[in-house]
Amino acid sequence: MNIRTQLLKAHSRTNADVIQFYVQRCPEALPELMACLFSDQVAVAQRAAMVVGNFGRQHPDRLRPWWSDLVELIQAPVHAAITRAVVRYFSELALELPAELESRLIDCCLHAVADPNEKTATCVFAMQFVADRAPQYPQSAARLNAALIRRIPQGSAGFQSRGKKVLRQLQEFL
Repeated sequence: MNIRTQLLKAHSRTNADVIQFYVQRCPEALPELMACLFSDQVAVAQRAAMVVGNFGRQHPDRLRPWWSDLVELIQAPVHAAITRAVVRYFSELALELPAELESRLIDCCLHAVADPNEKTATCVFAMQFVADRAPQYPQSAARLNAALIRRIPQGSAGFQSRGKKVLRQLQEFL
């Protein structure tokens, strides 16, 4: 299968599942999928983000070689879906990240939460990523707390709901 060609056939969950199943059966195809995610062609990258996100949640360790590249990617994505998929992947990741990478990702997440133009879903995953690391990074927890206090009043219902839960979670570390 040519993954890029398959991605361009349709933007659907069914098509994403077909590609994900293919990559699971043929692990040598993973670099091709990742190249699509890093593409500057919006449709290709956006559709690959759905596949990579789902694949990464089922096989978290298999994306390890691209962790640093994924963090760089969310700093200048060609589509918001990429940031959302990557931040969600890391927010649900049970594997331990290298400290330098984790620190960079925390900074990216704090920036996303503070940005009023960032999509709600991305902010929700970003705030959870930082909150879950509050014991190891109390200064970042304090920055998240301040950003949430500023943003919650004018945030969407989803942002407000998760933001309030995260504020309660942070209280024991502040």
